[in-house]
Amino acid sequence: MGDKFQLIHDVSPGTTGWTVKVVVAEKFSPKVAQRSPTKYQNLTLMDSEGSTVQATLYGQNITAFQDELLLGKTYLISNALVKETNAEYKAKSGEIQWTISGRTRIRRVEENNSNLLISTYSFTDFEDLPKYMDSNVDISVIGMIIDIKPRRIIQTRFGKECQVQDLVLVNKRFDTVLLTMWETFVDNECKYICQNLRKKLILIGKHLKVTSFNGLSISTKADSSFFIDGEFELVEEFKSWGHTNSEIIDNMISEKHYLTSTPSKLSSKLSVPTAEKDFTEIKNIQGLKTAKQFFWIKGKASVKVLNQTYWYMSCNNCNKISSENYGDIYPCVFCKCTDAKAIPRAKVYMQLTDPTGYINATAIGNPAEYFLQSNAEILMNQTLIPTAASMRLSMDEDEIFYVKAMTQELSTDCKFEILFIVNPSQIAGDKNTGKAPVEHIGEPIKFLEPTTKRSLFHSDTDDAQSSKKKCDKSTIEITKKKSMKSKSLFAVHIKKRNV
Repeated sequence: MGDKFQLIHDVSPGTTGWTVKVVVAEKFSPKVAQRSPTKYQNLTLMDSEGSTVQATLYGQNITAFQDELLLGKTYLISNALVKETNAEYKAKSGEIQWTISGRTRIRRVEENNSNLLISTYSFTDFEDLPKYMDSNVDISVIGMIIDIKPRRIIQTRFGKECQVQDLVLVNKRFDTVLLTMWETFVDNECKYICQNLRKKLILIGKHLKVTSFNGLSISTKADSSFFIDGEFELVEEFKSWGHTNSEIIDNMISEKHYLTSTPSKLSSKLSVPTAEKDFTEIKNIQGLKTAKQFFWIKGKASVKVLNQTYWYMSCNNCNKISSENYGDIYPCVFCKCTDAKAIPRAKVYMQLTDPTGYINATAIGNPAEYFLQSNAEILMNQTLIPTAASMRLSMDEDEIFYVKAMTQELSTDCKFEILFIVNPSQIAGDKNTGKAPVEHIGEPIKFLEPTTKRSLFHSDTDDAQSSKKKCDKSTIEITKKKSMKSKSLFAVHIKKRNV
């Protein structure tokens, strides 16, 4: 990038006559300040040594410069306002911050510094994603976008409506993962992706997190950023791979196995505790007041209240309750999907116990089906109060539960939801680490009615539409195709694309 210009660290408040050559490393979506109605947009600029500085545009300057400072391009910048970052933001934004305005001089330089830019990325392999589940650790991923689900609206626990949209990414091992885009990413990146989906765009995402929502998925954060089909050798190599394997990829898109469940290979890599000290004792979370915490618990589950409804009719797009009849197509009032389909979804309210105490917990979707050893459609058609002859109501042996604490109305105590259930007999322990991956995914579980295959690592990801079902008056046959394997790197969203 040349040596005749100053570097970022040479510029401080009071420095005059400076010009720095930088590449736009990150360009975030515009936001509204928390403490004022002012709109702002942050960028990350990088010099030839890899040093970075946060630059900010405010108000009308965002629109004025929307065709300037393009992601991945190189510029000469001078006369920006340089000031020290407020103390509360220094850890995240650095010591110095630039403000770009109409006084700032910006000149485009025709240089390709993509190799410098991509050298700052450390991509997480898809199969390593489970290591970071619910940890809020920043990850970067790269993957080919092969599908995008309908936009949906969700309500936060504070009553705020948010728009989200899911992308499906695939890596070079044909492993897939779901990336959930939030709010402005839906308006900007997802809109562009929808318009160009057939091009099989390559997505590079930074500042993403791994969550246990939908079993195991990636999600954007406030500071996530993306390149879509960026001018990188890595992207060209990915596109070449896609062209060579277009038939396999097209078949994946056609069959859509990736929409039916959490990729088994991803789930199989989740580190499950084997040492007793790594499990949370139930007595330590009884009366818990702080939500959004996750716990591994080893114990037994049982149904104490037999007279409960073991399923509910739901929207196939957002899983929210529906008043429609099974199979009806309708406009969902929750996610605003205009062609939602009403499908049954399993749920069970049960008691989770270990030697120290008990808590009441709810399991929904796959974990509920696994515990009950039945499925939503069978449960829907069951009219009598269940007995041990019609479904499983208790566990004879200890199993491992991944539990989330959540807030509940009219109480300061948390409620609990079971996200995963793991059979410890299927875990090969590692004595050195005290951790073990969940294995033997996809082994058959004997149902009390028609047999189906169900993972021993069960997650709340069932899109109920995922099961291909045929019903008649006398029998219900359930078949499930195995989901495509899934491991590697992936996690993504997109940076604002100027088109």
